[in-house]
Amino acid sequence: MTALSLRRLWTIYKRTAIAQGIGIGKRDLALSQVAFYAGARGVLRVLDHMIAKGEDEAVQQTIKRFARQIRAIQRLHPRAQRH
Repeated sequence: MTALSLRRLWTIYKRTAIAQGIGIGKRDLALSQVAFYAGARGVLRVLDHMIAKGEDEAVQQTIKRFARQIRAIQRLHPRAQRH
């Protein structure tokens, strides 16, 4: 199983946005990137808070739920083969 980094997720998001004609300009793309990373930071903070409170089962369920969505995104954008 390949681990997805936030950078890899951002690349997939950016390609999707460009393909849809969203964020064509550099400014729009920069704002999108800031929003993407801010959202990711928020999610990680919430998961960290849940772990700190001992809600491990809820964290696991959340991760499993979003892992399915991430795998679906990965299928839409297969990774190029490295030579």
